[in-house]
Amino acid sequence: MKSHSIGLLTLLCLLPLTNTLGAADAIARLEENHLKAVKATVLSLAKIRKELPRTGPYKEYRANLHVHSAFSHDSRGTIEEIVAAAKRAGTEILLFTEHPAPHYDFFKDGHQGIRDQVLLIPGAEMNGMLVYPNESVKGAQGLTTQDVSTMVQRKGGLTFLSHLEERMKLEVPDLTGVEIYNIHAIFKDQKKLVSSIKNPLWLAKTGPLINHYPQEAYSALHEYPGNYLTRWDELCQRRPHTGVSANDAHQNVGMKIKRTEGNKARIESSLGEKLLEVDAGLLSAFFPLPKETKSGTEIFRMQLDGYEYALRHAATHLLMKNQTKEATWDALKAGRAFVGFDWMANSRGFDFHLKQGEKRWEMGEKKPWTEGLSLVGKAPLDGHWKILHNGKVIQESDGSDLNRAITQPGVYRAEVWLNMVGESRIWILSNPIYVDKR
Repeated sequence: MKSHSIGLLTLLCLLPLTNTLGAADAIARLEENHLKAVKATVLSLAKIRKELPRTGPYKEYRANLHVHSAFSHDSRGTIEEIVAAAKRAGTEILLFTEHPAPHYDFFKDGHQGIRDQVLLIPGAEMNGMLVYPNESVKGAQGLTTQDVSTMVQRKGGLTFLSHLEERMKLEVPDLTGVEIYNIHAIFKDQKKLVSSIKNPLWLAKTGPLINHYPQEAYSALHEYPGNYLTRWDELCQRRPHTGVSANDAHQNVGMKIKRTEGNKARIESSLGEKLLEVDAGLLSAFFPLPKETKSGTEIFRMQLDGYEYALRHAATHLLMKNQTKEATWDALKAGRAFVGFDWMANSRGFDFHLKQGEKRWEMGEKKPWTEGLSLVGKAPLDGHWKILHNGKVIQESDGSDLNRAITQPGVYRAEVWLNMVGESRIWILSNPIYVDKR
């Protein structure tokens, strides 16, 4: 999630507090009983989850797109801590999207290569896209979105339209694909949460809970991205667009309180910016303060979006031959991918393909219409399956397996849902399979 240089709490004070919530109330999901129940459910799902061998010719690699490091003005993340967080989250590929700036070249200077068994790929968030070029594009920010996409695509790079909530009607004919989930878009809709973060009483109550249940607290923002998916379905009916999850990972949403000279306390953003300095005695009404602390001692910290929790929350799982940039490019261009919200349960092993006899077609592939085609799916947990044809649900079923004969051409994709403490939550989003007219 994003923060500007003025600081998180200052930014929040400027946001309008009108409008009601358009999604489930994240505040209710941050209550202690709910967080405890969610954690218990996640642990129980992990116990019954089945390890599924990957069928077909590809291996599966877990990737995170839209990741920011200290190269970006709104992050302080070092490559060491980001890679360590990726390892804990089970991520094997990190595709960075730095904010371009004059003092560095995100392609030449960016993180790349293999580091501690994690593949690093440099890229940028620019001109409304996630941009992954094969050569430097420094100085291209002044071009239009279309011109940047064309430039990058001509050199074999990738471009994904980002933050669809801001550009639902934008037409870019040569995109590789689009984000089909971005947690920052959901955060912006949570007006009640935005308001509560400014309330010291709420912070005093909820801050320790966020620290105790970090993954469950971060994932309180998880919602079905209906508007994104509607637009994606429209685009895929024109031509293939690979759908990817955007983690928008910055590790910059939080606050720190430090003791300073003269019995004062300094409140800082996660970026280290001073937000406020107050008498420490005033804070004692809200936060338990140690009696004896030296100047500079940190007495409270709350981090909502730690890298580990942001990266584990959702991932784009790629079907690839090996862990290389070339194979990553091939999988993303071909659409051999699915999005898994792995904070609920590890989606590794999910399979969705088209079958005719002994032949199979993977997600992203095209097949001319003939008789005898079936959609086949398998998930590592029992869930609620939805099969969509040209954006419309045509079948719902429960279980770990799916088999559906198809009777007409079109664009087919699958969703799998899980029950999480009385709520039906989206778990897996497949990329489409394209069945063309003869």
